[in-house]
Amino acid sequence: MNLLHISDLHFGPYHWAANDNIVLERLNGFAADIVLNTGDMTSDSLQVEFQEAQAFLEKLTCKNVVSIMGNHDKYSKRSHEMFREYIFDGNFIEPKDASIVKKRKIFISPNTARLNDYFTDVNYLRLFEISGEKILIVCVDTNLFQSDSGYVDWQILATLADEMTNVTYDRALLLAHHSVLSTDEDPLINSKRLTDFILEQKIQATFCGHTHELDILQVSDVINGGKFRQFMCGSLSSVNIPRDKNMFCTYENFGTPDEVITVTRMIPTSDGIEFSETVLGG
Repeated sequence: MNLLHISDLHFGPYHWAANDNIVLERLNGFAADIVLNTGDMTSDSLQVEFQEAQAFLEKLTCKNVVSIMGNHDKYSKRSHEMFREYIFDGNFIEPKDASIVKKRKIFISPNTARLNDYFTDVNYLRLFEISGEKILIVCVDTNLFQSDSGYVDWQILATLADEMTNVTYDRALLLAHHSVLSTDEDPLINSKRLTDFILEQKIQATFCGHTHELDILQVSDVINGGKFRQFMCGSLSSVNIPRDKNMFCTYENFGTPDEVITVTRMIPTSDGIEFSETVLGG
């Protein structure tokens, strides 16, 4: 199974001025079975930015594209509706008991806004069959409404766990915009809760973005057993990259002894874009 990981496209004022078509040509040169897009497609969650993100993603030749929201995608009261309209219109999972949800502003009051849907958290499952193997993608919304920090609600995770029992799969991967294992100025506040969920559900790996930096980690639970890897990809196309360059990551033969991880960094030039590859495995 070959995975392509992109993150933090930041269409809008944070999006770079380089030629996206050159990037798309390079992305489409990799024979991806699944594209993982880990959020912050927009700068300010404006409708035009969601439309620009949609136009970019639709030019990917891989048809199995899985996208999640980032903190920048959740600045608007209509963010979840625009995600559904322009990015993915799926069966989103709601908590079984809304009365005990603690994540703030997960529901918008119908007394203060006219929306089609007043539940704002975008959590869902996608199942793909790749070379006879069933791959489950667990998409977790770690974002707080109009905030850069993250939080996951245990009721959402409990509902996801229940939904996973109804699906037959060989391997599970998880997408979350905020890092589970690393931290920064705007972290996932209750990351241990999501770490416990990952270990309990025997999820093989997590993929994230948010910090615009590359980071690959592995954690083992010494007490209860189990382990997983986290792959954090830097920004694909932001002007805000103070500690690294714009990049995307590819994972060839993922999770096998023949796995090859390649980080492709990109530098805009007067003639277009300069690409530099770093191979981390193989």
